[in-house]
Amino acid sequence: MKTNKKGFTLIELLAVIVILGILMLTAIPAVTRAIAKSRRNTYWQNAKQYIQAAQTPFLAGEYKNGSNVCAIPAPTYAVKISLDNIELEGGTTKKSAFGVGYTSSGNCKPYVIVVNEGTAGNGTTTEGRDKLVWYFVGTDVSNNGISDPVSEGDLSISKVKTGTATECTAIPGTTTAAKTVTCTISN
Repeated sequence: MKTNKKGFTLIELLAVIVILGILMLTAIPAVTRAIAKSRRNTYWQNAKQYIQAAQTPFLAGEYKNGSNVCAIPAPTYAVKISLDNIELEGGTTKKSAFGVGYTSSGNCKPYVIVVNEGTAGNGTTTEGRDKLVWYFVGTDVSNNGISDPVSEGDLSISKVKTGTATECTAIPGTTTAAKTVTCTISN
């Protein structure tokens, strides 16, 4: 009687397992890099949206420092805008694009900063005009984000750090912290 043996030999199975292992070793780092780049891209896009979401209400006088309306800062002064009550598309989860919460204290909490880089003058020449520059700064509890304030024009995915963002630095364009007012949206 003739039997028809169908199946794989042990060597064929081992060869397939080795090939699959090699494919996994090369694919996992590529997928990990793609996920990290996607999260950095989302963080960057959110930072741009935060700046845009803060601009109109600020210029409309909807932000306050205590009971005072926050106004356009004088030249070399800044206004730090709290993002606590600003909602981006997707709700108010208060988590970064990396899936963890933002820091809850210090200057690394996400802020939009408005700096008047105009020059103080007598108002009769162009040197007395305001020049508002909008910055974003903020990191999450896993040190992902932007720890050095980045202006709206310079904001890019390359500015977003993953796991290496440090303590946030001073506000650009101002000479002292005393020249900075922190404002929140009035409800």
